[in-house]
Amino acid sequence: MVSSRKNRNKLSFGFTLAMLLPMVVFVVLYFLSKREITLGEYLVSLWRLGAFLKIMSLCVLPNLILFLHFYRIKYDLAARGVLMATFFYAFVVVLSKAL
Repeated sequence: MVSSRKNRNKLSFGFTLAMLLPMVVFVVLYFLSKREITLGEYLVSLWRLGAFLKIMSLCVLPNLILFLHFYRIKYDLAARGVLMATFFYAFVVVLSKAL
């Protein structure tokens, strides 16, 4: 049991999960909303409407649950990885809005 804990309490584990979770949430939102168009067309339409960055910002919110879960079970390194990935997403959004 201890070796399993060490494998999951890594910065890379938390970072990877936190990078993938918003993408999974975005794909789920796509399947719940517009299945009659392709994912590529959906992305282009969101970008043209100026809604892509707003939706991606909302898709990052489940990272908060992941962070709190890791914090509660004392996976400090994994929680730090989640925080790093969330700041990465925030940096990309701010950079995209600035350009």
